[in-house]
Amino acid sequence: MKILGLAGSPRKNGNTEILLDIALDEARKNGAICSKIRLMDKTIFHCRACSRCARTGKCVIKDDMQGIYKKILESDGVIWATPVHAWNVSSLTKIAMDRTYALTFPRLQMAGKVGGLIVVAARRGWMNVANLYHMFCIDNHMFTTEFVWGQAREKGDIKKDIFAMNMAEEMARQMISLISSGLKFPEEFDVPMYRIVARRLKRVLPDR
Repeated sequence: MKILGLAGSPRKNGNTEILLDIALDEARKNGAICSKIRLMDKTIFHCRACSRCARTGKCVIKDDMQGIYKKILESDGVIWATPVHAWNVSSLTKIAMDRTYALTFPRLQMAGKVGGLIVVAARRGWMNVANLYHMFCIDNHMFTTEFVWGQAREKGDIKKDIFAMNMAEEMARQMISLISSGLKFPEEFDVPMYRIVARRLKRVLPDR
């Protein structure tokens, strides 16, 4: 099985990435092939809301997101790791998440994959991020592990959070178990439910 970690912090080898590395290391110990992408090292432009992907199933923007699409689709599990910025995911993470909209056409291409979430906050904001992430998984018909939260501010402080580090290991084991279980979303629901209903009612949906 293959697991991809997406590091959404602008701080290289910072608290968020430390927890992500712990999770990926644990997954490797349990037999997974793991890879990591630092979003800060990639050129990713914002979604243009052009809706061309709805007609072609592909994003027209030629940037590093094209390679990330390939890695996501090759993976059985995807771990999103982000610090809390302004009560939400980092801007790096949000742009990448927005751009996965192209993977919802002509069907939900991430359906059945297992998602994982790692969040680090200086004080508060974990639940805001978790709510966004869980809606992302629901919309894409992905299965999800429980999420990992840690508290840290200065670089490296997360190593004092023994609870968070152990949670990262446990989440990796959950992901391995879920992938191994062979969970599968029903093929009759290969697009979001709102599209199925709109098709039935013959309504044109507004751009997302």
